[in-house]
Amino acid sequence: MKKLIHRLEQYLRETLGTPVAPHPWEKSSRLPQYLRERYRFFKMDVLGTECVLMADTGEEEQTPAVIGKHLDQVRSRGQFEAVYVRHAVTSYNRKRLIEQKVPFIVPGNQMYLPMLGIDLREHLKRLREKKPVFSPSTQALILHVLWRKETDTVTPAEIAHRLGYSAMTMTRAFDELETAGIGEHSVMGKERHLHFPETGTPLWEKVLPYLNTPVRKRLYVASSMQTGNGSLAGQSALARYTMLAEPKVPVFAFSADEWKVRMQHDQIVELTLPEPGAFEIELWKYTPAPFAHDGKVDRLSLYLSLRDSTDERIQSALDALLGGMEW
Repeated sequence: MKKLIHRLEQYLRETLGTPVAPHPWEKSSRLPQYLRERYRFFKMDVLGTECVLMADTGEEEQTPAVIGKHLDQVRSRGQFEAVYVRHAVTSYNRKRLIEQKVPFIVPGNQMYLPMLGIDLREHLKRLREKKPVFSPSTQALILHVLWRKETDTVTPAEIAHRLGYSAMTMTRAFDELETAGIGEHSVMGKERHLHFPETGTPLWEKVLPYLNTPVRKRLYVASSMQTGNGSLAGQSALARYTMLAEPKVPVFAFSADEWKVRMQHDQIVELTLPEPGAFEIELWKYTPAPFAHDGKVDRLSLYLSLRDSTDERIQSALDALLGGMEW
């Protein structure tokens, strides 16, 4: 629970630009036992509005209707707003919570606080749009750190050797990270050093606004093509990681350079539209292979490649995808 509240503090500070200080709500002992068993209660001030946070401790999600009734019971205890908090909520239930105007916060993901008179989903979208996007090489560096749980201090030359980039490219990546305030940067002699004091979820949440889809282009090819060293991507990979149904057209990812080599050596027939037995090819801005797992692109890159989808099935599967992460 401490971790959830810490993430909430960080999330509100970074998105609203104001510090918050949640503290245990002393009057929670007067609530019915079933509420005290299900939730932990905290009080805080958000942009001048007094709120009681209902932090859900249950493993299984509740329906928005039930959550709404619980919020009403808490609100009846005083002159304040009640806000539902949970570490993860499926996209389907988030949509229903919004439809029923139930205030909620999913730290690092989304918040909906209608009592503030602001559609914070649009507010956060605008904030994200204003932030610069990392270059593909910087994004590859971040993925390397997240997957390797890298805590050692590194130099541009060292990380360039590991990732197959030039030292100059990694120097520019260091510049981008320093400008964004991510990582601890220092110089020893003429050599730059970079250290990440934290990895896992805290680092992912900090860099997420700067990350972009790895997909540069999508195309279709005839079934005669040999997929070779391509990694399953898109809905094909998502289906292997989650309960999503397999797509009719398999999806594979290659870097643009890898695909260029394939085009030079193989007889590949590109299609205008998919046909039975065809493949969908994603050309990535960085090589997917170093982060791939069991022939599938990695979970984090996969999430970034599909997060803008408007398909509710895909959004629900993406929730499950990140929920299965072992940070």
